[in-house]
Amino acid sequence: MNTATERRVAYATTAAPVIIGAGAPLLDSGAAGLAGLIVGGAGAFAAANYMNRVPHSVMEQIPGNEIIRAHRSTLFLSSVTSAAALAVGAFGGGSGADNLAFGFLDFPSVPAAVSLAWWGGVALVPLKLRAVFGSKKPGKAKAAPSMQAAAKPVQASGAVAEIYRKWAEFISGPEGTNPAQELTVRGASADSWRGVIRAPMPQPVNVTRETVGALYEVPAGQVTITPGTHPGEKLITVHLVPPPEMDPNTLEGAWLVRVARKSGPMPNTHLEDVQDDPNTGGKAALVVADEDISKLPSPDRMELAGALRTNPLLISYEPRLNPREGVIRIMHTNPLEEGRAFPGPHVLKANPNGYVVLGQGISGHPARVQMADPKLGAQHICICGVTGSGKGGAAQLVALSAHANGHAVIYADPKGSSNPAVEELAAHAGTGLAGALGSLRVAYNLLQHRIAESAEKGQKNFAATKERPQVTVILDEASRLLGEEAPDRKEAAFIVDAIATQGRSLGVQLVLINQILQLDQLGGLSSIRDNIIYGGALILLRSDSSQKNLVDLPDHFEGCNPADIPAVWREERGIVFDPDMPEDDPRRTFGLGYIAGPGGHPEMMRVWILEDASPYIEHDAIAFPADMPNWDDREELALVCVLEDEEGNWSVGEITVSAGREPSADDKVLAVLAEHADPLELEVIYLHKDAIGEAAGLEGSTLNNALSKLVKAEKIHRQKRDGKEVRGMYGAGAEPITG
Repeated sequence: MNTATERRVAYATTAAPVIIGAGAPLLDSGAAGLAGLIVGGAGAFAAANYMNRVPHSVMEQIPGNEIIRAHRSTLFLSSVTSAAALAVGAFGGGSGADNLAFGFLDFPSVPAAVSLAWWGGVALVPLKLRAVFGSKKPGKAKAAPSMQAAAKPVQASGAVAEIYRKWAEFISGPEGTNPAQELTVRGASADSWRGVIRAPMPQPVNVTRETVGALYEVPAGQVTITPGTHPGEKLITVHLVPPPEMDPNTLEGAWLVRVARKSGPMPNTHLEDVQDDPNTGGKAALVVADEDISKLPSPDRMELAGALRTNPLLISYEPRLNPREGVIRIMHTNPLEEGRAFPGPHVLKANPNGYVVLGQGISGHPARVQMADPKLGAQHICICGVTGSGKGGAAQLVALSAHANGHAVIYADPKGSSNPAVEELAAHAGTGLAGALGSLRVAYNLLQHRIAESAEKGQKNFAATKERPQVTVILDEASRLLGEEAPDRKEAAFIVDAIATQGRSLGVQLVLINQILQLDQLGGLSSIRDNIIYGGALILLRSDSSQKNLVDLPDHFEGCNPADIPAVWREERGIVFDPDMPEDDPRRTFGLGYIAGPGGHPEMMRVWILEDASPYIEHDAIAFPADMPNWDDREELALVCVLEDEEGNWSVGEITVSAGREPSADDKVLAVLAEHADPLELEVIYLHKDAIGEAAGLEGSTLNNALSKLVKAEKIHRQKRDGKEVRGMYGAGAEPITG
């Protein structure tokens, strides 16, 4: 159907009644009779066409049959008004034509009513054809939205004719499901067709996808009906074959059908920017929240893998900082399965912002961790994973990175011989429970020296030098010193908490390695967990399923369940044993996990494969903290409990408790505030009373009474902001004088 031809027919249909009415009085009797026969025949055909009574075989032989079908209502209306104008003009002469044309001026009267009715019928034709008159012409103004979507009408063909025939017979015909709701086809191909549905005024279009799907024998999901410029018009597209977004064998189709459905792993979501991923040989796409939800739901990766009909190791989901976006990857083979051998020490050299590369991400991006921030100082790291997950390999890389960047390493290994290469590069290494605790004591004495030195010199930001290097304190198998059953838990937790809380600005980095992250395995102090996990970087390898349930991981780890990482890459065993088939030993997934620091979003990654770091150690370049005046006495320092003085008393900050006496509630509150105080004494650090109570082991009236008593004694004070007290916030010492 040609747009220009359709428009010419529309003009003729609109103008015919007026032209015939003006010319009818000028015809003699013979010409009037001939005109009557012509108009009457055309009217009879228009009526039959309007009622879908013209045989299909006859209609197919008529030129422009598509236009005749599409405009059957306006052609019928034009033929009726034209016949009325011819009859009035031929039999009534000029006066009759004038009454028909201008009789409405004598309203109210019968001629005026007839004139108004005739003009109403004449005006209705161009009104119904307004979309045709507004069709886009080359070089002209922009078309209305519905007509833009329906650009380039199709030429007449057998397929299009069959579309019209079925529509007229079963939908728009008098006996159809939606009488008089006409279809105009605007484009057709072997795979789909599209068009416009119009209802007679003032009715809205109410044809359903199910009706159209049943008629053209396609699933209702392959029919889309969208609003047009008004309720009486809708745009329709029928996919005769499923498009990618509707084919469950494609990522788009599987997502729509199985993942984004109401009961799927990520309902109310859709994919954008689907593209081939050369790094995985599969597909990658942006997951976006629909408009009716504010953020993406966190998927269960096992459910996501099941919905996409694949192995959990062949999908990757990466949440982003934008809560409405994520990235999904589906792979034919996991590029991390073969692993990457350690390229050499050059990858462990920190960039200007303190980042080093520990491995490769599944997207092809490097898996990085920040060892030090130019402004904030040393950055803590936590490495977590069960036995066989690759914790030792990751720890070896972090230690070698510290060595490569000139850091002094203090290594505490309660298990003993967990990582001989780390022992080899350390400035001080302690193995076994006693030795590991001794290393922590050495680190604590170093921390206290730097606190005093920085306060004396007024240094706020740490700047590493060869004589005053960054110190990396590595605590392996942390639960052996910090767990509930550890014999020296109190002292070990105190030291680790001090380093975690105060070490960063003094160039003391803490690397905590453990199988699980539960608070009871970290000395029972939330400040340890918060400062290391939330304030530093987290390397999360294959872990116990309870990891996700019992620990609040950082927000950017949403959807990253370490228990979803299987122990081996694939299960090669057949259902039935075949003695002729050789056994294929499974390969373990060691080193596979997630890594991210503050502000980052984790993706699946694998650390470099490094069996032994020893060949890369420069023994002549092992750094030590030369700024610590009693470094040479480190073995003696390792034997002295940092909580006890010569008389057996133990202290926390400025609070000393006599030997054999349990600290009071007041002592515990003061100790907690002292632990979190600014080591440089440049500002007051305030804590909420709930945090104080948790750290001190106090609650209820005991905590409230201790806080009130200490405030009255001016040993602590309530925080004030703009002259008003901040509810529940307390700081050490008397209230500072301002103004």
